[in-house]
Amino acid sequence: MKDIICLCDYKGRFGSKDNDQPYRSGMDKKLLQQLFEEREYQTHFIKITNMELNHNYQDQYILYTSQEDAHYKYKSFIEDIVYYLYLYGAKVIPHYKYLKANNNKVFMELLRNIVLSSEYQIDTKVFGCLEEALSVNWEYPLVVKTAQGACGSGVYLAKDRNELLNCLKIVADTKEIKYDLHEFIRALRYKGYIKDSSYREKFIIQKFIPNLTNDWKVLVFWDKIFVFYRPVLKKRVFKASGGGHDNYDYAENAKVPEGLFDYAIKAREQLNVPNASLDIAYDGERYYLLEYQCLYLGTVGIVRSNYYFKRENDNWIAVSNNETVESAYVHSITSYIQHNNT
Repeated sequence: MKDIICLCDYKGRFGSKDNDQPYRSGMDKKLLQQLFEEREYQTHFIKITNMELNHNYQDQYILYTSQEDAHYKYKSFIEDIVYYLYLYGAKVIPHYKYLKANNNKVFMELLRNIVLSSEYQIDTKVFGCLEEALSVNWEYPLVVKTAQGACGSGVYLAKDRNELLNCLKIVADTKEIKYDLHEFIRALRYKGYIKDSSYREKFIIQKFIPNLTNDWKVLVFWDKIFVFYRPVLKKRVFKASGGGHDNYDYAENAKVPEGLFDYAIKAREQLNVPNASLDIAYDGERYYLLEYQCLYLGTVGIVRSNYYFKRENDNWIAVSNNETVESAYVHSITSYIQHNNT
């Protein structure tokens, strides 16, 4: 059997799972272990703080979790450990770059330019402070996004320069009385000194795509696709995400246009990951990959779907969904390892 190390967080959690029991406990580790063993993989679940950092991890397969804790403090610690293991020569799955991009939309956009072809690009700029963005001569409307945030949080629409300024004061705010006072004093004391900005949270600005009435959340677990339709609800103004799971249409009811699945599977292939969560929009002429994540995925599309979709003989067919989150995950991981070893 091949050995796989699965890194858990300090609570012993591994991965994410909708309707997990107890609440926010992640995937079922015993079930994962059983499913991996059926495919001749021996798994070892280890809390990340119990890793022996002087151990030889060269060529060791390592799966890991992420986190969405407040201010992503523990997630930052996970990044340090996974990057260390990657530098050591371990085969971390997915690649470390996708952990850095997880809930980090600035790096996600930078990475998009490297790993995805032109059909997956969106007109986006990244910034580290308010002043940088205000120096650009924009064409409106614009979508402004915080680097962190999910379910449509931290996403704003700016129709003119005044609205852009108001949005930036929200997304980039780093005001701190003591620090800003020191900066004020430095400016008085030292001629020509330029104060640090009080708006230094990084963010992105994207060209607004008009007339979208919905998007699709597409979960790609290697060759299996779970999909649901997310309408733009009136109270959400222009955002499809964050509308509530009960307002979405799953699987056979997802109103899937021709080409969506091919677009999604090709994205997963270019990302070279076992599984991915893709937010995809369609304006009647072309598809847009709005956002993507490659670990710590929301899994409601697996839990609530009666069917998943799989390509057979160049056709996409609906398959009765008997998958659990764990079985879909194990299928994607073992398929990925086998594919990259052939």
